[in-house]
Amino acid sequence: VYFIAANELETYTATKHSGLGREAARVLRAGGRPALERWLRDDAVIPSDVTVYILDSASRDIRGQPVPRLYADFIRRSVVGVNAQDSGNYQPVRLAPQLVDSDGTRYTFLVLPKRIGVLGNALTTLGLLAAAMLVIATVAWWIARGVGRPLGALQRVVRNLASGQIDARVPAALTARRDELGDLAADINRMASQISSLLTSQSRLMSDLSHELRSPLARLQAAVGLAAERATIEAVTVARIEAEIRRIDQVIRDLLTYSRLDSNSAPLQQRIVRLGELLTTLARDEELEAAARHCRITLEPADAATVIGDPELLRSGFENILRNAIRHTMPNTEVAIVIARRDERCEVSISDRGAGVPSGFLTAMFDPYVRAPGANPGTGTGLGLAIARRIFQAHRGDIAAQLRDGGGLTVRVWLPAAELR
Repeated sequence: VYFIAANELETYTATKHSGLGREAARVLRAGGRPALERWLRDDAVIPSDVTVYILDSASRDIRGQPVPRLYADFIRRSVVGVNAQDSGNYQPVRLAPQLVDSDGTRYTFLVLPKRIGVLGNALTTLGLLAAAMLVIATVAWWIARGVGRPLGALQRVVRNLASGQIDARVPAALTARRDELGDLAADINRMASQISSLLTSQSRLMSDLSHELRSPLARLQAAVGLAAERATIEAVTVARIEAEIRRIDQVIRDLLTYSRLDSNSAPLQQRIVRLGELLTTLARDEELEAAARHCRITLEPADAATVIGDPELLRSGFENILRNAIRHTMPNTEVAIVIARRDERCEVSISDRGAGVPSGFLTAMFDPYVRAPGANPGTGTGLGLAIARRIFQAHRGDIAAQLRDGGGLTVRVWLPAAELR
């Protein structure tokens, strides 16, 4: 309808300004109304796609052509005017030119597209309106269907997730859409995968924790039972009981530390920490354990390696890495600590000469209760490296491991460097 109306208006405007009105005025001036009527009947003069109306003061066509009823009132008021002869100093704007006969009689020259005559029919107009409404309803239904069905699919997935079906995912056909709904579907799938990963990790954590506690508790129970059968408790039995109690205590403390770090509920102190001083003290404190395992610790400090963070937490993170290296390095080898300042970051590497780990295990070794194949399950609590990773991530740093040439493992830690003035 819009394009039809635009085309009609363009035709009307072109015809109005083509000189047709001026030609009608010339014919009227030369031969009066009879000549004008003859001129109107000349098909060679009037274009075939328009209708020319010459209206008298009563808005009647001089040839008796009926003006379309739908537009008659509009033409009378806004095209011709209520009064053809207006007096006074107020002259309303007219939308059609006026032709003046030699005796002063005024006529209104009006050009309308022939299609207006069709639109003037009430039944035709109602039919066009009904057709337009049908088209609009069809388009609206198509849009609603195109949006409603994907939203329904998204809603079902979210409800399934809420009911505990963590494997629920949005179909690939919906995530492949290149619009906002496709982006939303992809985000929901990422959220579902993250939730599934967290729940699986939590379940594995509880299972591993149960295993970690079950072993020392079983040994403790056996030691207590053995002691109960004897009149006196031997010193070795007491030592064994104390060792298992310390192990259980360490497992619980590590679990609490990891839980606080994992939930970001551990408050971080913000102090200037000189990594050279911190690691020198740590290496000195671990010399006895290193000597007991027939290895030594070397340190290459860097004076400019300074960070902002929690000294106790940072020491705990580096201690877990260092003790892990001491436990796994071969006898008569060294555990090397190297500190360096690299642009805006400080780097600490701790290297051992142990058996290393499979290359596919270099990332998983920082997960809770994950041990390398062949590792002694009685060493450590299974949370040391996981705690270290959480500590350094809380300080906006990172941690990674790589295999050494000639055997062994290097664990590198990066932390944002502090600018001291």
